[in-house]
Amino acid sequence: TLFRSNEVSAAHPLMLTVDRLAKAKQAVSTITLAPLGKADINQINADTLKCSTTAAAPLSELVYQKAQGNPFFSTQLLKSLHADGLLEFNRESRGWQCDITRVKSLVLSGDVVELMTQQLQKLPVQCQQLLKLAACVGNQFDLATLATVCEKPVFETATALWPALELGFVLPQNETYKFFQAAKGTDESAQAELTGNLKNRAIAASAQSLSYKFLHDRIQQAAYALIAEDQRQATHLNIGQRLLSTTSASEQEERLFEIVNHL
Repeated sequence: TLFRSNEVSAAHPLMLTVDRLAKAKQAVSTITLAPLGKADINQINADTLKCSTTAAAPLSELVYQKAQGNPFFSTQLLKSLHADGLLEFNRESRGWQCDITRVKSLVLSGDVVELMTQQLQKLPVQCQQLLKLAACVGNQFDLATLATVCEKPVFETATALWPALELGFVLPQNETYKFFQAAKGTDESAQAELTGNLKNRAIAASAQSLSYKFLHDRIQQAAYALIAEDQRQATHLNIGQRLLSTTSASEQEERLFEIVNHL
């Protein structure tokens, strides 16, 4: 079982289970994953860029300074540098080159959440809007709820969310998403037919069972940060009101805390 120690309390079911196992004198092993060291980050960068550890060292120092040994942030930072043209492949020298001066300037400004926010802002505006609402819903969210709170059809919602899936910011939790992938890029008549097919009970049911999760809680945090502070309360209120008005009486009890939390 993998978990973040800062996200589970002593009353969490996992911790209670571990406690019961320990009292029953069952073997329980705990391995704490510490951040990677500078040498580890440098070796990863050297392997990634196919160069010596000596050549990778200046970049690795800056990556470590920014990400503090966090593997996820280190990888995202490299992707960001490449996307922004600060890390690129030189065909003449047949090797990777980096603008260390500009990278250093980037490292000295802002934090990791700000970096992730900048990456999210490169997505289409409609996709950004969906991610804002998804971040309000939670780290994991289902397509039906997202479509409800953004007041759009399920098919349109899934299609608009696709750029975030392509970049890995959001991960699908089952295979239903491939239906929408197949529909992407078709002509209008074919897409209309697929949209019509969603009215078929079986397809609609599978589409509404599709759930996603943010790749990392910091991505959810960055998506939430895209909402202006003076708009966050109103956003949650709108989500709560929308869920309340569209949730059947039989389902309201099950979703009571979710709705009330938004309100």
